[in-house]
Amino acid sequence: MLIICCGMMRSGSTLQYQLTVAILEKTGKGTGWGEIRYGDCQELLEQYSSTSMQVVKVHQFRHLKGVEKAIADKQAKGIYSYRDIRDVTVSLMKMRKATFERLMFQTGEIKECIRDFYNWTNLDDMLISRYDIMVNNLPQEVLRIAHHLNIDISQEDAQEIAAQYSIEQQKKRIKQWQTNKVNENSYDPKSLLHANHINSGKQNQWNKVLTPIQVAYLESISKDWLSLVNYPLTQPLAMQWLSQLTYSRYSIQRKLNNLKTVK
Repeated sequence: MLIICCGMMRSGSTLQYQLTVAILEKTGKGTGWGEIRYGDCQELLEQYSSTSMQVVKVHQFRHLKGVEKAIADKQAKGIYSYRDIRDVTVSLMKMRKATFERLMFQTGEIKECIRDFYNWTNLDDMLISRYDIMVNNLPQEVLRIAHHLNIDISQEDAQEIAAQYSIEQQKKRIKQWQTNKVNENSYDPKSLLHANHINSGKQNQWNKVLTPIQVAYLESISKDWLSLVNYPLTQPLAMQWLSQLTYSRYSIQRKLNNLKTVK
């Protein structure tokens, strides 16, 4: 069976992958395959032993072909995490050393994160975790993942696995990988951690980093999603409207650039 850790960027998907692999390896039920950029579920399933579970990590729904059929046929299960999109934005800005405008109007990643939330969570057999709840109780997340995979583990085992993946332990892994790195990989292929993977890990960083007009723009394009997952809106409609007007030139410029590229 294929286990797909497919959470929203900067929302704990690597952590879920690590916990899942740890559970499988501790119980002898399977192992991790790593991160895939583009893949086909059927091709992946053909590579794996049918008697074990193999874990992959992917973010974009469009990067994994045939996932709906694989899950419907009981050949795959999903594990998904999400986070306040405003904190996702700040975390990506820090990791990429990118401006707010670049993320909004050049890469398109933030809007894709929201679209993919619906794509992934609308599938059957998905475990869905909220980032802040997950990181504040890792042993419980271990138990939830094990239950989702129909694996019995003890509370003691869950505590042990969780302790291995605290923020402090993750920072040690990053430092050790950087010290021992023998190739040009931009991340550790085992843990899937990269050099600047961990910022503060704290919630509501967007309150300190983003300007009111930036927050308003984010809320204007994600207000339905924020409401759905119970993250409160903070900016009035008038400010949201003003933000749309303020950033309209970026949208227009991007469309013009796309037209030039097509020509």
